Amino acid sequence: SQQGDMGAEIQPATYKGVYGKAALFAFITIITAIVAELAVFTMMKADLEGTLLWVGIATVVCAVPLLIMSFIIAFVPSTVKVLGIVYSVLQGGLLGCFALFVDILAVPGISIAALIGTAIVFLISLAVNKLLEVRISSKFMRGCMVVFFSIIVVELIMWLLTAVGLFSYESTAIWWIQTAISAICVIWAAIMLTWDLQNIDYLVQSGADKKYEWNFAFSLVTTLVYLYVEILELLLRLVVLFGNKKN
Repeated sequence: SQQGDMGAEIQPATYKGVYGKAALFAFITIITAIVAELAVFTMMKADLEGTLLWVGIATVVCAVPLLIMSFIIAFVPSTVKVLGIVYSVLQGGLLGCFALFVDILAVPGISIAALIGTAIVFLISLAVNKLLEVRISSKFMRGCMVVFFSIIVVELIMWLLTAVGLFSYESTAIWWIQTAISAICVIWAAIMLTWDLQNIDYLVQSGADKKYEWNFAFSLVTTLVYLYVEILELLLRLVVLFGNKKN
């Protein structure tokens, strides 16, 4: 009877469980983003400058707990059930404000275009993983991470050189370099997405404990959000570049 009880305690992970939990995180993120976007839009009608100031402060304030929670979830995976939901709320709020400002101050509808682009990349990654059964090795991922962190260092150096006046944000060459970096980041996000889907397959097929569904679902949604932000940034840079050419 004791063995039966032990066996009853262990339930294997399923695709339905992982994608259901991912849908929960995504739903919370999207709903919070819509609420934040509507709230900020209403505030902007009354006081544009004041709203920009408060949203800027809120962005900095929310970014800190997001970073802290991501580390906690990484090192204490069991906390994802609670912290993952809180993370999704804060993430959605920031995403909604970002999308609103981009649509109003840059190009109307560009946030929707980025959303469509994210959906397309997700479907392609799903097809590559399921239909073509392409598998990414750990060695390849480590190589990609080296390239990714090298790009971050290059961006930091460019930012510092621009801050001290050696480079100018108005330089077309700088914009082209940053656009190329954004394109590489989109590719990196797509690789991460394929890696997440591959890991979900491994989780389910290996018969791992159902409790890990939360972690893999959280990883999938955060990767999708990162992909969306990178696509949005790439589209913005392309608009600036080709807009400058027309001018």
